Amino acid sequence: MTNPDYQAMSDAELRDWVRYHPQDTEAFHLLMDRLDQRPKVITRTEEEFEAELRKRIGQEATQ
Repeated sequence: MTNPDYQAMSDAELRDWVRYHPQDTEAFHLLMDRLDQRPKVITRTEEEFEAELRKRIGQEATQ
């Protein structure tokens, strides 16, 4: 079996790889590192949370 090139995988491909190969700790750690590097959004009120949620839903609908 050949080793996959994790660096060449998109986040979605790597997530799927980890989902179907749960024993692959190297891929899991790389995915967690990628997720940790994403910008964090902190909301302090329900209104901020709802606004952020609407913004994200709108972005997904356009993709």
